[in-house]
Amino acid sequence: MEAILGAIVGKIVEKCIDPIMRQFQYLFCYRSNVETLKNGIKKLKQTKTEVQRLVDAARNNGEKIKPIVTDWLSQADDLEKKAHTIFEGMGNVKVNCFKIVRLPNLKSRYLLGRHAAKRGNDVEKHLRREGQFDEVGYLPPLGKMPLSASTISFASRMSTKKGVMEALKQEKTSPMAICGMAGVGKTTLVEQIADQVKSEELFDRVPFVTVSQNPDMRDVQDQIAEQLGMKITEQADRARAERLYTRLTNSDERILVVLDDIWKELDLKSLGIPVKGECKSLKVILTSRSSNVCRGMGAEIFEVNILPKEEAWHLFKKDAEISDDSALSGVAKQVAEECKGLPLAIDVVAGALKSNHTPESWDRALRQLKEYTIRELEGDEDRVFSTIKFSYDYLKSAEAKSLLLLCSLFPEDYSIPIEYLVRYGKGLQLFPDRRRLIDVRDKVDTLIGHLKSSHLLLNDAKKEDSVKLHDVVRDVCLSIASEGEHEVMELHVPEIEFPLSWPGQMLRSLRTLCLDDCVLGTGLSSMLGQMTQLETLSFFQSRLADDQFPTEIAQLSNLKLLDLRVESSLHPLPSSILSSLKKLEELYLGSHYQLQLGKDDEEERGCLKEISSISNLACLQIVLYDLNLLLLSLQGFDTQRLSRFHIAVDDYRGALTNLIKNYQFRKSFELHLLDQDDEELNQVFDPNVTSIVKRTENLTLDLGRSSRLRNLVPDLCENGFIYLKKLYLHRGQHECLIDSTANLVAGHVFGNLVSMTLTYLELKEICNGFLPPRCFGQLQEVRLEFIGALKYLWKGPVEPRSLCNLRSIQVLLCDQITTLFSQSTPKCLVKLQNISFKFPLLTELIIVSCPKLKKFCSGKLNAPLLKKVQTVPSDTENFEAPVDLKVLIF
Repeated sequence: MEAILGAIVGKIVEKCIDPIMRQFQYLFCYRSNVETLKNGIKKLKQTKTEVQRLVDAARNNGEKIKPIVTDWLSQADDLEKKAHTIFEGMGNVKVNCFKIVRLPNLKSRYLLGRHAAKRGNDVEKHLRREGQFDEVGYLPPLGKMPLSASTISFASRMSTKKGVMEALKQEKTSPMAICGMAGVGKTTLVEQIADQVKSEELFDRVPFVTVSQNPDMRDVQDQIAEQLGMKITEQADRARAERLYTRLTNSDERILVVLDDIWKELDLKSLGIPVKGECKSLKVILTSRSSNVCRGMGAEIFEVNILPKEEAWHLFKKDAEISDDSALSGVAKQVAEECKGLPLAIDVVAGALKSNHTPESWDRALRQLKEYTIRELEGDEDRVFSTIKFSYDYLKSAEAKSLLLLCSLFPEDYSIPIEYLVRYGKGLQLFPDRRRLIDVRDKVDTLIGHLKSSHLLLNDAKKEDSVKLHDVVRDVCLSIASEGEHEVMELHVPEIEFPLSWPGQMLRSLRTLCLDDCVLGTGLSSMLGQMTQLETLSFFQSRLADDQFPTEIAQLSNLKLLDLRVESSLHPLPSSILSSLKKLEELYLGSHYQLQLGKDDEEERGCLKEISSISNLACLQIVLYDLNLLLLSLQGFDTQRLSRFHIAVDDYRGALTNLIKNYQFRKSFELHLLDQDDEELNQVFDPNVTSIVKRTENLTLDLGRSSRLRNLVPDLCENGFIYLKKLYLHRGQHECLIDSTANLVAGHVFGNLVSMTLTYLELKEICNGFLPPRCFGQLQEVRLEFIGALKYLWKGPVEPRSLCNLRSIQVLLCDQITTLFSQSTPKCLVKLQNISFKFPLLTELIIVSCPKLKKFCSGKLNAPLLKKVQTVPSDTENFEAPVDLKVLIF
């Protein structure tokens, strides 16, 4: 009984005494509570930096960030601010008494200790939440990008389009097929249909796959799966088909599968596509030149015919940039008629003639076009050949013709890097009067421009600096090349390992060797030793698995291009190799993660010093982990002779993982410096560094918490970054980007900048003083995120040529911004299409009309305090915004 009573009394004492003791602890242990909070905040900052690094890497990979992660980062910022308030309160724990003696302020001590303990617990809980982040982001579903670039809808196509749309809305499950001759516009039509069903939300997913003449069925499956957000890991054909079948049938999503350019019957069931009523929510559209092929697959046929005369003339006028009242309209109509209503023929012929509007050239073109239609074989396919052959022959440059034939040697529907055309074209001696690689690049760029303007080459919408060849144009080019006048070889992407064994005579005459994406083992060294004429050697993204680094590279005295951006190498690059290559013009070294320079620090420094000894070097790509190493490699080196460069310093490892996989580049410079202090950052202002920064086109600066760089113009670049096209600033503390009060002499500050992204900066203003004339004249996209202290984007007057190309503005979590633009700015925003923002303190919204504005905010407007929205006509001259409210004007 006594034990029970003792336990009860103990509980009562505990309930009564412990809370009292805890209150005294707040009073007498306030210093230790504050110190504990400081330690917690220090760890929180370190963890936040790591989480932010993962977030940045995920965004660079095109991922969306999970809400739980952004919420964690936001709450971490809030905890830091609240802790800072507590730290500032340490000065109030004493008070003056009769101006003689300082006595403790017990109330301040108590509150300080209590708040510090509570915030310390909050910080500890918040740190535990970070363990929930297995991944910070996720890849959003594909299919949002419009497929068709054509904005023209012809009446002759509308009946076909309407018929397909009605069939898609019915319950029948048999495939639909859009059929017609080559070049008639089947792909364009099905792309427009796919865009329409997505915009009308008839289907949730629209996987679109080009099948082509010799399809790889596994690749077709993988492309469909990827666009459905899945991956097929099975190897057996039946298992792969069942995996895709299960995904298509066991889903609540409405799915439309488009299989473009079918040449022969496909067994859809063997692919895993149900077509016999198993899935009512699945539809399939085929396109093909053969109606019989599609009928054999049980498809409902929708024919696409050539354009009638009036529609063909309308399309020809648009493509040739000619009008009805032009003096050339008479002969132009005859030329258009020779295209026989075929959109592809109209496209290529009009493209070839649009830059030459003299009567003589059009008369000559008409005679030639009529001549080419008289052939032994009559028929629609022959007319396609004739029109493309005409456009090919109309090219004035033999080099342009050779380059086009080179493009046709790549596989069908292949994305052709321009870099391939430079390296292969140089090796094949297509440009005999161009000895230097820089001259070859200039020539290739010029020729590609001509071929694109003639509509014989196409831009690759997915890959910058790549081109594509229409499959019909490719067929014609291969036919031309096979007539005996040209030597034909088929190019393949290497996908196999290389014991290498080639004839000695072939090796001795070889000029270009690109062993990209390969596994290179024994035999490589002995083979290289025989290549006395070699000018280009590339190991891009290959694995060097030999028992030694191929030192025979040093014997390649004619080498002009060396690409060592390997995926991995068992051995480091030895010293003395680079200095032996006296004729080297382009050097690609990748990152120190993939290829170590030298076996130790001394050899590494030796390799870097060798770079400056290469007298002909005009292109350099390198990623280093220390700014000192960069300065060492540039010591005594005239950086002005670098026409192309991708130079980066990454001292916290990991920021550039994906960047080195880019096959080619323009002029890029990046600094990712996490732990440098302001004194060490003085090296950024070294002349060897600034001379590169002044000429860069893509600039990335990630300077941690440094405040050494007060502004970019004029402190870092007094000429105003006249070459810069893309700017990305992450972290760092700056007063402004432009200080126009510093007697700027630059003509066009940021005059060619197209894209500007600023994240996690301490930045007070974009421009201190008036915005210089024509500043940001080419700017199209602006993104601001977590910018502390920034209250305005542009608060002063803006001249009409500034911001005149601005299309998109995104402002996220910039809590101090009160005004987006001054009252004069909206008159400049003639192309603005999209504004999205998140302002938790916004109370009043004033909208000045912008003629091109299509999208105000993506999703829900996040402004919880917003109480008033006012619309002001753009011609209002004397409108004055309230000064006592948070205001956003645009």
